[in-house]
Amino acid sequence: MIQKRSIAVIVILVFLGVPSAWVFCQDTAQKEKNEDALKKNDKKTGIIFNVTDILLDLESYQGGVGIKRYSTDSLAYRVSFDFNYTDKSSSWLLVLGNTLEYHFIRGRVSPYFGGFLDIGYATYKDESDSNNWTKVSSIPLSIGPIFGVEVNIFEFLALFAEYSVSFDYTTTKTTTSDAGSESVQKESGFSIGTGMGNESKIGVVIYFNRIEK
Repeated sequence: MIQKRSIAVIVILVFLGVPSAWVFCQDTAQKEKNEDALKKNDKKTGIIFNVTDILLDLESYQGGVGIKRYSTDSLAYRVSFDFNYTDKSSSWLLVLGNTLEYHFIRGRVSPYFGGFLDIGYATYKDESDSNNWTKVSSIPLSIGPIFGVEVNIFEFLALFAEYSVSFDYTTTKTTTSDAGSESVQKESGFSIGTGMGNESKIGVVIYFNRIEK
């Protein structure tokens, strides 16, 4: 009788233990899968849409697009293309930028600092008539630090805002036509940009890599 009871207990334990062990293995496998996905997500890639002036001048059209890539959990690199067109002065600016970000706190709100290197081309023309006009073309080269914060709204969507201090070296060519007689003047010089509006940037990042549930 005791032996039959022992066998019954063993059978019950087996029927209870096998499903429990299977559930435990499934949970462990899912956790490992999520951890791998998290590690993969640390190296996520996204596309950036931004405006380059938080003052948002109503007489200008501006914006930018770029690619952002995390090489590690805290280090991100981005390449961007920005443009600015001002209707009032018929001027436009194109900028190719490279930026490195270090996120010293990771989470839903992630502050960061880093540096950037930009090169651009700008031009505008002030014309009275076909024989009297002034055209200015310039090539600015800029470098400097950045300070910003990225707020993760969803796994695939983040907002960011950043401020930079810009050290610029610009070469300028000015062509003037006076009654059909043209003259050319070239110059170069250094400048520092610290304007809160003009040196700031806000935008969104749409990430391609999402964590699998």
